[in-house]
Amino acid sequence: MTGKYQKLLDEGLSSLSLHLDQGQRDQLDAYIAEFELFNPVYKLVAASGEDLVIRHILDSLSGAPTLASLCATFASCRIADFGSGAGLPGIPLAIALPSYSFTLVERMGRRVDFLRNALLRASLQDRVRVIDKDLKEVKDQFDVITFRAFHPLADILDLVAPLLGEGGYVCAYKALKEQVEEELVQVERTCKSTWKARFVPLEVPHLEASRMLCLMQKI
Repeated sequence: MTGKYQKLLDEGLSSLSLHLDQGQRDQLDAYIAEFELFNPVYKLVAASGEDLVIRHILDSLSGAPTLASLCATFASCRIADFGSGAGLPGIPLAIALPSYSFTLVERMGRRVDFLRNALLRASLQDRVRVIDKDLKEVKDQFDVITFRAFHPLADILDLVAPLLGEGGYVCAYKALKEQVEEELVQVERTCKSTWKARFVPLEVPHLEASRMLCLMQKI
């Protein structure tokens, strides 16, 4: 299968130093095709065409090297994507990191339907599961928890804390460092859980915008 964004993805993956074999590329093409099919109906993201690929697919994949290095420190890494929505960043990361199993947590019914269809279309259903619950109802524990375009940190970290295994990491996709620093001030002021944080700058191919990962561990 050759996707219509082959050149853009080739350039983007090379820039990110990510190698996807043909099977992984087929999975990524299938996911993008399903995304484009349902996005106009489900209003998953406000982007289309190459803009969708850059702002959402490549953006999600930009965190893959960092997540791979974190996961390598666990004997059997359990990864979750909270507020997964259209499967971002969870599905692109699951394609890029085939050694790990993923859990997508999403409470909105139509988005859950999309996620399950997308996993079938991309042949990921054996390695990626969906939990269709509110975060407050999730009982599992994970070693790495990621989210993107989700709630401010102060609103969710107390909910996330009991779901994070010992020594685990929260990996939040964020934009401007100054804004994240303001969020972390609010975390210190309002959250019962305590955290240490560090920042990993991200370079998203073809995207002229500040992107970063905020990595947090419970203290």
